[in-house]
Amino acid sequence: MITTLLLSLALSAQDAGAAIQDDLSEPAIAASMTEDERAETLAAINAALNGIDTLQARFVQTAPDFSTATGTLSVRRPGRLRFEYDEPTPMLIVSDGTTVAVRDTALETTDRVPLRSTPLWWILADDVDIGRDAFVREVWEQDGFIHVGIEDRGEEVEGNALFLFDADTYLLSQWFVTDAAGMTTRIALEGVETGVSFDPRLFVLDDEDERDDRRRGR
Repeated sequence: MITTLLLSLALSAQDAGAAIQDDLSEPAIAASMTEDERAETLAAINAALNGIDTLQARFVQTAPDFSTATGTLSVRRPGRLRFEYDEPTPMLIVSDGTTVAVRDTALETTDRVPLRSTPLWWILADDVDIGRDAFVREVWEQDGFIHVGIEDRGEEVEGNALFLFDADTYLLSQWFVTDAAGMTTRIALEGVETGVSFDPRLFVLDDEDERDDRRRGR
């Protein structure tokens, strides 16, 4: 449930989610890497992720029913992230480095879970090492992107994820998350900027903020 809250606005028909997942699985068989190529590629991706201090980008989210939402993603590693959705989507997601808060401004609710129990942890950890922190199902290169399919080694993160990195820079471009129900959500980044200066409070979401939002009628 919480994975869906983090990366999808609503669940929908299973055949739509399955159609996306089928599209993702086919290329993996055709363009798999050797073990040496895979190790070298993962090392380059780890280095690229660990080299990011701050990042900001526009994002386009595609839900399992193919409906879309847009917004601004702000990242301050390690652990801090903010998905600020454009109207009319009543959602705000903030990670403070330990906990991920999901606020629905329409329902006036805020849910919180540990960062470690979400797919975000794999790219926001203090020392990113995808091969150590997750079970890597497959790595392949296609159409200018490195595809990395992973799932949790234990049971803290439900479902699985497919991350796409630029084949030249190894920077994160988009990702797909499939939850335990088989529903797949896509996040694609646009206009990525690194080295951005942020107000530290951008990554804090507390009860006082929620009360202020209610007073303002947001």
